[in-house]
Amino acid sequence: MIMNTISRAQRWLRRRRIGLLMCCSFFLVLPAHGQIRPPVVAGQFYPNDPVQLASDIERMLQDVPTPLVDGEICGLVAPHAGYQYSAATAAAAYKQVQDEKYDIVVIIAPSHRDSFRGATIFPGRAYETPLGTADIDVSLARQLVDLCDQVHLVEYGHRAEHAVEVQVPFVQFLFPKAKIIPLVVGHVDWSACEAIGKSLAKVLGDKKTLIIASTDLYHGQSYGECVRICGQTLSAIVALQPKTLYQELQSGSSQACGGCPVIIMQIAAQQRGANAAELLAQTNSNDVIGQKGGYVVGYGAVAVYRSQAPSGKIEFAPLDIEDQRALVRLARAAIVQYLEKGTVLEAAPVNDVQRQKRGVFVTITKNGQLRGCIGHHEPTVPLYQLVPHMALAAAFDDPRFPALRADELDDIKIKVSVYLTNVYKIDSLAGFKMGVHGIIMRKGGHAATFLPEVPVEAGWRTVEEEMVNLCQKAGLPPGAWRQGAEFWLYRTQVFDENILVH
Repeated sequence: MIMNTISRAQRWLRRRRIGLLMCCSFFLVLPAHGQIRPPVVAGQFYPNDPVQLASDIERMLQDVPTPLVDGEICGLVAPHAGYQYSAATAAAAYKQVQDEKYDIVVIIAPSHRDSFRGATIFPGRAYETPLGTADIDVSLARQLVDLCDQVHLVEYGHRAEHAVEVQVPFVQFLFPKAKIIPLVVGHVDWSACEAIGKSLAKVLGDKKTLIIASTDLYHGQSYGECVRICGQTLSAIVALQPKTLYQELQSGSSQACGGCPVIIMQIAAQQRGANAAELLAQTNSNDVIGQKGGYVVGYGAVAVYRSQAPSGKIEFAPLDIEDQRALVRLARAAIVQYLEKGTVLEAAPVNDVQRQKRGVFVTITKNGQLRGCIGHHEPTVPLYQLVPHMALAAAFDDPRFPALRADELDDIKIKVSVYLTNVYKIDSLAGFKMGVHGIIMRKGGHAATFLPEVPVEAGWRTVEEEMVNLCQKAGLPPGAWRQGAEFWLYRTQVFDENILVH
């Protein structure tokens, strides 16, 4: 297979009439206004040798399991770090479309170096990588600029930016005949994202198109925070609610350097008929290189698609920031009122969202340690009633802990997990993703559940490790999950009292 890959790469290079390294050394000295945007991170973020680059891409695609998505893919989310860190995650996205043929591939990326408003398209005819030139659809680019005053045809944002460039070799390898539209996004608000996304969809029309949103996720020093925040961010992306994702990015509860490119992709994809999304991979730099501690960056791969078959589960829209704040306040108010007056809070809904019947868990921690956690998977009452009820149960009825005292109120933190799906049964654990799905196991008269964040907070690294602990929680032998057990999954949106200070 490697020999086949090398031959393929060599044929490609001959067809495009470039030398193995000549193109890089030549174009790097072009003036800034040259028609071809030269590679600036080849040899740093990805191999400078075209044969090695093609071989690496093919190997990574081969390592990805069979595609998961049952539908017509309109958009992808893929990371843009150095290939040694994130290209395997990007391959999980590109694997889903490896057999497709596209006329146009739009690559939407954030600007890491230049500060500007709106978005820019490179005003030349191509992007260059060691694999050759990826031609820009100049006509479509100009149509988009004419239609949307947020988009400009200038070099600003492209000259030293890596977030578009690292996607181009995948596009060249898989879709050698496709033209690209490289779109770099600067400072934009919600209305600008909406305008760009809708204009992009209109310009693309009925052309066979793939839209790629280039983004990394959490950047920081905490592995646990990385996994938690990446899980929250990817859940928000998969929910396919662009405005809610924008609000979460603004509040900091979700984090993605390419958050607005993701939103623009979602809007354009929905305009083109997308109605579902699937998480394909979640990784981070520490796990990839086997390092614990130190600086860590999160990565994710998502497909946005037009569903062609019922999913077997019910999806709920994520709550916006105001509803999250309202429910967190309800949870604390219920506990405070019960401690002060001995009565149960009677809340009133303020909108239709709070009238929805969804699963809820309320978790109480004290000085970082669990102090109580109670929830309900299949509610018969709406959120505005269930949240305070579960808050009281977590505070006073969790059999693992004594009832909460009034003198502890200042030391506790309340976290609410609202379900983004119903609880749905699965035939095997193949579709279960640690840190993304909550899971329920039932066997005989035993049952137990873990919320999505539990394995992350516990530091478990494998599904087997989570299953062994789930068996222990259910009062079963460690290997009881392997045979005769039934499993249900769910996803949650998690928020705590920190959102009250943003």
